[in-house]
Amino acid sequence: MSRPHGVGATAVFVAAARALESERADRLFDDVWAGEFVRRSGWQPPSEQLDGDDREVLTTWVAARTRFLDEYVTVAVRSGCRQVVLLGAGLDTRAFRLSWPQPVTVYELDTPDMVEFKSGVLGDAAPGAVARVVVPVDLRENWPAALQDAGFRSDLPTAWILEGLLMYLPDDAVDALMTRVGELSAPGSALGATITDIDVAAALDDSPLFRDSPISREDWLAMLRWNGPADPVAWFDSYGWHATAVPVDDLAERYGRTVPDSARLGRLRPGHRWLVSAERK
Repeated sequence: MSRPHGVGATAVFVAAARALESERADRLFDDVWAGEFVRRSGWQPPSEQLDGDDREVLTTWVAARTRFLDEYVTVAVRSGCRQVVLLGAGLDTRAFRLSWPQPVTVYELDTPDMVEFKSGVLGDAAPGAVARVVVPVDLRENWPAALQDAGFRSDLPTAWILEGLLMYLPDDAVDALMTRVGELSAPGSALGATITDIDVAAALDDSPLFRDSPISREDWLAMLRWNGPADPVAWFDSYGWHATAVPVDDLAERYGRTVPDSARLGRLRPGHRWLVSAERK
């Protein structure tokens, strides 16, 4: 079984944060597969090298965005979306974790290497009542055709999830992806996304996470191609979506989490991080 590499290796970092969150008594979700994804990748996060404040900062962003998008996609399905599309699904396990209010088909799109690794860890795990369709495709290729060939119907309302994705695409690829998502979205469709404009180079400076990790700090910085807009609501509006953007700090407080002001990692994260929920115009 191949291990995640390149952009795919960043999914291991997200899984590590989800595993840490799942160990908490006050966890915002429970991802029973996250820790195994990390172990099978061959990397063990050096969480013991982080003090309490830095560990909190490290996990809060992923924990808050995971819970937010869990809730959003569940509401979207309850409101009529019969298809869920995870673009750049990575090691997402929503098809297995969530209690879906109505029958739904979940399409997971990612590179063949990531699909192979993920399938090797999940084994025979059953997603329950949801129909799960895995589409091995690079999002730089003709993914709309691959999605439709897998059974996706553009005449049905769809809930799209773009979690931790856009930052790894160049400007023209971001524009093409958003345009194609719009073209495939029937009335009643919904979209949940993460948007950041943080100073990533500073945020990742001298992080203990990169010690013996599957990806170096330099490689990660080289993969980060797109920084989000200053006004995400106006940006989504330009692509035909009515959007609401919530700063992650506000969202964390809603979930009972407060990032310590004294945390080193917190001081090194200038900029903004938003969770966006949007409905098709």
